[in-house]
Amino acid sequence: MNGGNDLTFTQLIEKFSNEYNVTVVSHGADAELSDVAFLDCRSNSYLGNTLYFGYDRQVKSLTSLPPYCILARTDHNISTFPIGNYIVFTEESMLFSLFNDIKDLIQSTSSRGIFEELTGLADKTHSIDAVIDAAAIKLGNSLLFCDMNFKITASSSSIPILDPMWSEAIKEEHCSYEFINNIQKSKALRNASLTTAACDVTCPNSPYRKLMSKVFYNQTPVGFLLMIEGENPIIPSHFEMLCTISHVISYTIAYYTPSFFKENGIYHEFLHDMLAGISLNEIGIRLDKLHFPPRMQVLFILPTKYLGPQYLDNFTYKNLKIRIPGTCATYYKKGIVAVIPVKEGKEEEFELQTILKDFYQNEHIRIGISNPFTNIESLLSYFDQAYAALKLGQRLKSEEMVHYYQDFQFFDLLSDVRHPDKLGRYCHPALSILRQYDLKNSSELYKTLCVFIDKGCNIKLTSESLYIHRNSLVYRLNRITELCRLDFDDANTAFLLRLSFLIDRYNELNTSKDWNE
Repeated sequence: MNGGNDLTFTQLIEKFSNEYNVTVVSHGADAELSDVAFLDCRSNSYLGNTLYFGYDRQVKSLTSLPPYCILARTDHNISTFPIGNYIVFTEESMLFSLFNDIKDLIQSTSSRGIFEELTGLADKTHSIDAVIDAAAIKLGNSLLFCDMNFKITASSSSIPILDPMWSEAIKEEHCSYEFINNIQKSKALRNASLTTAACDVTCPNSPYRKLMSKVFYNQTPVGFLLMIEGENPIIPSHFEMLCTISHVISYTIAYYTPSFFKENGIYHEFLHDMLAGISLNEIGIRLDKLHFPPRMQVLFILPTKYLGPQYLDNFTYKNLKIRIPGTCATYYKKGIVAVIPVKEGKEEEFELQTILKDFYQNEHIRIGISNPFTNIESLLSYFDQAYAALKLGQRLKSEEMVHYYQDFQFFDLLSDVRHPDKLGRYCHPALSILRQYDLKNSSELYKTLCVFIDKGCNIKLTSESLYIHRNSLVYRLNRITELCRLDFDDANTAFLLRLSFLIDRYNELNTSKDWNE
């Protein structure tokens, strides 16, 4: 927690030696100090960068002394001290005033040094992440920056987070619902609504102590800093330092990232709160001021190239709103969650498909699309559909970049099976027979049957899809019937074969996607 501008113990003593009667009684190695504390008889654990104050008579009850301390002289019989400690005596009547003067000097010097160093880093990197990481090193504890919707927009990597709950929150890029509830009920935070003053915050599910300081942009709160106690316990100077770091983040936002942290609209906040799991009982009153389309779909958009959050905000989201008027969106799970209006009719559906195809080609993105719905209160369920469609499209290596949930609905059902490795037992035995036959004979009977079933057992469509003559297809089908004893006129057989090929695709045994798309 060395700020680079902290005063050394020797400098502090020299500075106050004329004003206070001080005597050096034991020399040790000099070092920069960033905090002060009083000696007590309950602990023999000391911080190396802290100057301790107490009474000489306390030496008798302590098994060890801190490296740096100033003691009030009360007992002249005490004359020996541990080797290696830097100890100074002062008059008893001056102890408390000397403590206050040194405390004020250390805090002002340390804060001024940290501000200059971190703003210099911001000027060089233009990065909040870089500032947060360097600030965490100064604090000696992990540090997060969240927006006013409790989205975690930056976190330190230099100091690891020990708390499993917060490690998971960083992966999800959002504070837990329990923490949000606790913060919203905190009187201390409400009272500090217009200041950067740091205050303690608690969460029942997290045993680690935390400090919080709000961050402002143009006199409007845009987020907050959260320091999570780790191996280094929270000390008084952390409060002042966190307040200073808050001003540095404000500086970084004002000069280098103003657009990304601008005040969010009511639609953005409402959608984000719903996705975060906040109860409709708490946010439902806002619905009276909002107007959603009578029929809509959820898009989940992820970049295929990392261009930074500013690009999502300044380009991708803005372009989406231009192409599809009436769109409202928020940022969630490292992507954009958008609610778009849906018009009925085949022409309108084709038009939307054309817009989205052109959109993903220009923006370097993948899109998952939910089924249509009519009630915004169901947003979370339909976001899950869009999210599942995109993730399943990636998993099944679909060449398409726009994934409709209706095309992956069955695979989503399979993903909920408790033992997916046992899905093969539900497949028709013909698939295993044909795979083995093809392997031995270098034939394509498995593929032929897959396409035939997918084309509704239509000879003409199947032969065209496989680019083979009708007679060749009939020959293959006869061979398949011979090997597997199939009756294609039986509806149950056709259904089971279709189901089996889908299971094979989910298990990545059916690897050619064009067979059944």
